[in-house]
Amino acid sequence: MGNGEKRQGTDQNSDPTAQQRGRDGSAEGSGNGDSSDTGGSLEETMARVEATLTLITAWMGNIQRLFQLELERTLTAGKRLIILQLMLVPLGTALLVSLCGGIGLIAYYFSQSIYIGFLVFVLIQIALFLGVLLYQQKLRPLLGFEETKRQLKEAIQDVAETIK
Repeated sequence: MGNGEKRQGTDQNSDPTAQQRGRDGSAEGSGNGDSSDTGGSLEETMARVEATLTLITAWMGNIQRLFQLELERTLTAGKRLIILQLMLVPLGTALLVSLCGGIGLIAYYFSQSIYIGFLVFVLIQIALFLGVLLYQQKLRPLLGFEETKRQLKEAIQDVAETIK
């Protein structure tokens, strides 16, 4: 019943100040200065609570979206790493042996030294493995939720500052 009276009062008066006072009930009733002071502090407190809740809601929405994006990125990078690992086992072995053996034979043909041919064979294998390892290290930072963690820490700090 009290809500209906407040609603009617705010509909009739289009002054925003009157609507604010009508919502918290401090302007209706007694006209002494004490009730407006407590109403003002209550209004200020409610405004801070509302701002804090709005901030928390915005942060949670942003963090949720960031988490989803990082999860997608992590799953994609993880799938690529698994595929690379699986490819390295059978194909890597066969490819390395055949390519390095062929290049070693070419080096032996031109140098007529078995040592130089074998050295080229081993160096090519090492270079290929290092290339794959470097690419894997490039993909590893994409795993995880570093930005989500950072944003969550910022959100906690902002909420703590708002509450103080």
